[in-house]
Amino acid sequence: MGVSALDLLREQTLLNKSTFCQVVDIEAMIISLTGVDRAKLYSDPPLLNKDKILVLLAMIDRRISGVSLAYILEKKGFWNIDLKVNENVLVPRPETETLIELILEQYGNNKLTMLDAGTGSGAIALALSHERKRWDVFALDCSSKALSVARENIFNLNLKVKLIRSKWLECLSDSAFDLIVSNPPYIDSSDERLKGDGVLFEPLEALVSDNEGLDDLYKLIRSSRRCLKPKGNLYLEHAPEQSQDIRLYMEKYEYTDINLCKDLNGDDRITFATTN
Repeated sequence: MGVSALDLLREQTLLNKSTFCQVVDIEAMIISLTGVDRAKLYSDPPLLNKDKILVLLAMIDRRISGVSLAYILEKKGFWNIDLKVNENVLVPRPETETLIELILEQYGNNKLTMLDAGTGSGAIALALSHERKRWDVFALDCSSKALSVARENIFNLNLKVKLIRSKWLECLSDSAFDLIVSNPPYIDSSDERLKGDGVLFEPLEALVSDNEGLDDLYKLIRSSRRCLKPKGNLYLEHAPEQSQDIRLYMEKYEYTDINLCKDLNGDDRITFATTN
């Protein structure tokens, strides 16, 4: 005998209604534990034995503490792929899907060479590789633990993405890429957002940058100038308040056709530009 998953869902939702752990989180946990879909959870709820109840309660405790649901389930949907994630990589954000959409709108399937700098789980590189099979896609990160996650995602998705371990673009050749894309660390170390739900458990080195969050963005602007082919393009995700600083820095390094794109929330999120 066991306990109805639906009864547990209702009980735990009431007990935790004032915490980070909400009904949608508990639904997802139960679905992950039982393998049923949401419709069946409500129409024909499965029974959970003692062991699965203990696992569920441990998951709920982690969520209450602020651990993101993606880390608890060890997976996250991004664009139209599913990615393994753990506490060695950032959880891919919906805002970054704007970057994927923008690039796909502006580039067809013609062969080109692309780099995702600071790849983490591989989200950007893998989403673009999935959509553009003829592209030669590289993904770079300085963290061996992050690259291990990306490698597993490449294998699971059966995609041909090449991994590079490097501190930004230091080891890369001149004029190697048609396109460089990055969602680098861009949060200042004193930013209150670092204490937010889920963020507290993400790798700090993938979130925080010096100089009010601008340091890594500036490094990428400088080094991409060398690594891009003539008429190559650089796409950077950043915080809304950084857009003017990024434009001015790109102008300093003689990028042209500098454009700004808003995310789904209407915030200034992506700046992209072209080399001479």
